[in-house]
Amino acid sequence: MSKGYSGLFSGTSGASVNSSYLTDSSDVESYSERGIDIPEHIKEHLSKLQHKGDYISGSSGEFNMTDVSVMSKETGVEFARVTIGRKTYLIRGDKGGTVIPNELLNEMKKHSGTLDFHSHPHNDDCVPSKSDRLMMRKLRQTTGQRESSIVTPNGRTTLFDEHGVIETGTVSSTLDDARRRALMELFGGGK
Repeated sequence: MSKGYSGLFSGTSGASVNSSYLTDSSDVESYSERGIDIPEHIKEHLSKLQHKGDYISGSSGEFNMTDVSVMSKETGVEFARVTIGRKTYLIRGDKGGTVIPNELLNEMKKHSGTLDFHSHPHNDDCVPSKSDRLMMRKLRQTTGQRESSIVTPNGRTTLFDEHGVIETGTVSSTLDDARRRALMELFGGGK
């Protein structure tokens, strides 16, 4: 696998967060390829995010890490969530990265927005790439943000800064039993 590309705050490409493609990361089989139906709200989000650079907005806190992990598994591409004031934005990337559109990037700079997290499209690929770390340096300089997170299709997470990994974990679950069973099926657990 190849490393992610770099293109931070350059030209009209906006800011970019990228996958690192660890050598022990694995390709992902989508839920539809496995015959598993994804939740309706995720289908709705994906129907609006068809192409690289497409984004949707929601209320603060919408588009959680679990949902983005499922979306990345289903599509094989990255997604990034940013928050500006009381609005949250979900941006679709491609296999190598997600570019924050200039209009959102400018609003992030003006209103101290945050890059909450982004996904990497390969299982266990939760190490921040060089471009991810450079992005955090630029965000610290322009918005004051010091940390962000990565989530993988199999639910692994990393909190990182411009120097690298701070801590690792898995997506948290505070779900009712029906939702927990559905997610266990999606993530390969019991039914």
